[in-house]
Amino acid sequence: MTKPITNQMHHFTQNNPEGIGQDSVPALLRRVATTIEELGQVEVYDLIMHNEITDEGANWPSITVYFDYAHTGEPAEDEPGQDAPAIT
Repeated sequence: MTKPITNQMHHFTQNNPEGIGQDSVPALLRRVATTIEELGQVEVYDLIMHNEITDEGANWPSITVYFDYAHTGEPAEDEPGQDAPAIT
């Protein structure tokens, strides 16, 4: 019998606001770093960068972060029961 998978991976996708500077990768990296810090004790497993081309032909990169809350033996106060809220 196959053992069920019990691990859960959290993720969020983030991009710069639409408009001037939406194509700035350095700004996007800073935004993602700030968001990761705001999550608290997490272990980041993967970062994947995507690039969308808008209807106007402009680049609009985004980054998806896959993470889990650090397991320190004590339940984290801010650990949600679901994926983190949508972040833009």
